[in-house]
Amino acid sequence: MALELNLTKNTNDSLQGTFGKYYPRVEYKGTIGTLELAKHMSAHTTSFSKGEINGMLTDLVDCIRELCLMGYVVKIEDLGLFKCSVEGNGLTLKQGARVSAGMGVQRTDEELAADITKQQSAYSAVKIIMQATGETTIEKMNRDAKTAFTSKTKQLIKSLTGNSVEEPEGPSTEGGGPSTEG
Repeated sequence: MALELNLTKNTNDSLQGTFGKYYPRVEYKGTIGTLELAKHMSAHTTSFSKGEINGMLTDLVDCIRELCLMGYVVKIEDLGLFKCSVEGNGLTLKQGARVSAGMGVQRTDEELAADITKQQSAYSAVKIIMQATGETTIEKMNRDAKTAFTSKTKQLIKSLTGNSVEEPEGPSTEGGGPSTEG
């Protein structure tokens, strides 16, 4: 089984040298919920039932979210560190400014120039992010990954280049170009 890739043409010219180039994106097959994950795990010859695993996973998810929202970093060995992150608004801190640690839209420079007392909120969104640890390292993921283009992307490449896609025999070890995905 390979991780299938599509190509997306960059139409944003804010990064010099990237406009008009094509960048790979993962073709997601769908979302696996805790019940499906529990079923998958129980098929791996565990002594726990699908229901028991589902209950444990549900509690795990709830507890990770709760602890992250309390400001803790939760580490699951050989998987990752889970922590809250915020999408911050740029604050203008001048005499008379009103600032909140809460969520809201970012004020424009024009709005604040017209009225510095317009409420400024510190962030626009809260999210949980995961940073790989232990056995889930970038190096190991690169070593284990097998990738292929989707059939639609293979057709696109052939129509634009006149050549068929060369499929890798294993994971790529060459460095890639700039990515537009964060």
